[in-house]
Amino acid sequence: FILRHDGSSNFASGHRYGTFPSVSAGWIMTNESWMAPVRSWMDFLKLRGSWGQNGNCNIDNFQYLATVSLDAPYDFTTGGTSISTGAFPDIIPNSDLSWEKSEQLNLGLDARFLNQRLILGFDWYRKTTKDWLVNAPTLDSYGTGSPVINGGSVRNQGIELSLSWYDRVGDFNYSVGVNLATNSNKVTSIDNSDGIIHGATNVISQNLSQYNAYEARVGKPIGYFTGIASEGIFQNQAQIDAWKAAGNGILQANPVPGDVIFVDRDHNGMIDDADKTDLGNGIPKFTYGINVNLYWKNFDLGIVGVGQAGNKIVQSYRNQSNSQVNYTTAILNRWTGEGTSDKMPRVTNDNINWQFSDLYLQDGDFFRISNLTLGYNFAPLINRKWLSNCRLYFQVQNVFTFTKYDGMDPEIGYGTESWVSGVDLGFYPRSRTYLFGVNLAF
Repeated sequence: FILRHDGSSNFASGHRYGTFPSVSAGWIMTNESWMAPVRSWMDFLKLRGSWGQNGNCNIDNFQYLATVSLDAPYDFTTGGTSISTGAFPDIIPNSDLSWEKSEQLNLGLDARFLNQRLILGFDWYRKTTKDWLVNAPTLDSYGTGSPVINGGSVRNQGIELSLSWYDRVGDFNYSVGVNLATNSNKVTSIDNSDGIIHGATNVISQNLSQYNAYEARVGKPIGYFTGIASEGIFQNQAQIDAWKAAGNGILQANPVPGDVIFVDRDHNGMIDDADKTDLGNGIPKFTYGINVNLYWKNFDLGIVGVGQAGNKIVQSYRNQSNSQVNYTTAILNRWTGEGTSDKMPRVTNDNINWQFSDLYLQDGDFFRISNLTLGYNFAPLINRKWLSNCRLYFQVQNVFTFTKYDGMDPEIGYGTESWVSGVDLGFYPRSRTYLFGVNLAF
């Protein structure tokens, strides 16, 4: 049993301290006498459980006060020849701000079988974050920065499973390990009238000032992508006429072949906020890994791989504010005539085709061979009592990535708002590294 009592000056008097208990227990069942019949094949079995709370106070200082900024430039002259520095209210204060609390329940087991050759680990967890510290959405007309609030609750739930096998055949020793984790994320409450925290605008592209591409909404995964669905690209005028005749709305004032077909979800003859839908999110449903270690006489080989599946990535580094910008090579597959493309619209000075939609999204699934190491121990050949190990090795990091994502790296995050993931701002790709080394033991 552990009890923490933490204090932080990031909160006002009366809210500065939080108490966070935790407890864990385990039972080694194979130590019980009635487990004797299974000990011929089960070496170890332990059941365990834990429950606990942690606190989070990681916000900027003085968020509970009405702070003043001195960064405002003012011109008090008629000709604009002199700029003075002025002060203005920086944020809306929130004296009721308090600790964010994470509460987690974990149930699991550890087991070993067949003379320690097979090792199993299993965990089920449920983690609930309460009194979530987040910037509240505010109107620009407030004239100051938004306050940090205790904005709601988020729940994560899933399982973690690991299996390892160790064995030997003559001079050949090997081990193989695999692991798998699942996670289901859901916002369970938001403390405002509409149950939504809207994300920032102008993140995906400069022409999206009227759209937030992600948000937190009760019942949805945190930071899910919200935008307009599409049904491809208009290929000819007859298709456009038929679309209009069916009563479907259009976003372009006068669509032409090569424009995006935006879906009129409520079939009211126009494309607006009511047509926005859930386009997916950046949280993987599965993460997994594999490690293989092979030993034969003085040689050793190690391989480590990691992967994830079930998430979406938004490519945000395609600036659509005007036509005179750099694009990725994906633009080579744009629509240039009937039948040439059903995903990439025509290039035009009119950026209406690039309102946020599923055209920005791609599957983020990948599997990466992250490490490969080959070594040889020369100590037996040198045969000196004072030298027990002389291993020369060659290692490659970031060997190869298997993915359909056409960006620079599918393993990306997003840091402008901590509750959003899967937004590719054009992160610099990780490098492939080659290493030579030696391990000596005397």
